[in-house]
Amino acid sequence: MKECVVPLWKKILERRRRDLKVETLKPWDMAVDPFNRPPLKPFDESQELIAKTKEIFNRLDKELGKQFTDMAGLGLLDLESRKGKAPGGYQTVLAEAKKPFIFMNAVGLDQDVRTLLHEAGHAFHAIAGSRQKFFTYRHAQMEFCEVASMGMELLAEDHLNVFYSPEDHARSKIHHLEDIVYTLAWVATVDSFQEWIYKNPTHTQEERSKAWQKCYDSFGGKFVDWTGLEQEKTNLWHRQLHVFEVPFYYIEYGIAQIGALQLWLSAKKNLKKTLQNYKSALKWGGSVPVPVLYKTAGLKFDFSSKTVSPLIKVLEKELQLKS
Repeated sequence: MKECVVPLWKKILERRRRDLKVETLKPWDMAVDPFNRPPLKPFDESQELIAKTKEIFNRLDKELGKQFTDMAGLGLLDLESRKGKAPGGYQTVLAEAKKPFIFMNAVGLDQDVRTLLHEAGHAFHAIAGSRQKFFTYRHAQMEFCEVASMGMELLAEDHLNVFYSPEDHARSKIHHLEDIVYTLAWVATVDSFQEWIYKNPTHTQEERSKAWQKCYDSFGGKFVDWTGLEQEKTNLWHRQLHVFEVPFYYIEYGIAQIGALQLWLSAKKNLKKTLQNYKSALKWGGSVPVPVLYKTAGLKFDFSSKTVSPLIKVLEKELQLKS
């Protein structure tokens, strides 16, 4: 991540700084549109979101399109936000019926489209895995579950023109790819910090704060100006609930994102074959080890520069950043 991802993250942030016309990027500069454009508005109501997402899946693969259409017809999509509805979004499985169910709070934002594509990837995984005889084999390991969902976000990328004009489509894509780079850097930050915590069980609060800042700066945090907000920077790791609730669980997202990017790169070369491999891997559920799932999907279960570097080069090209 330090060798391949951090340099690209630096370029992304430098472009953001130039676009905002500021001397340094402050934390609040990270969450605004650099050109002061209004939020993207891909749809108005949930039925429009469902209809256009159906079209995307039908374009990609008729089998996946039918599965999503069946979910909609069976009332397995609860997408629209309403008063009193619990927050968040997720995919779960109705175990006895062997059917997936997607819960969301869509309000018409770009992220809502991404969320549905992501959760649909999990749903396709659940449908494929439901054929496994043993209940515990119907659910794959987290290192691959998120390949199914993150990968579907990327596989659908070129078809978001069903929601957007060419200009808005490009804007949505850039935002998504930049977020992937940020996610890889952040996962590496959190994982390295968690490793330090448990390797140093007698550490003091001051030592922990210094360790966090070192980890954060190592993976791109130093590119943002926290002058006057030193205390906030020191405690920034508090935002990641995994550190408190599920120790060591977080690196799985980074592992899966590397797998999803490989899937994306493969699809650029041969979409039909990539989708065949993708669906074949989903059918295994959790009945085989993670490396076998990756191999079946045509991916490498490897996190070295040899695997990561080509993915980052493609991201850099798609983001229209100069090498």
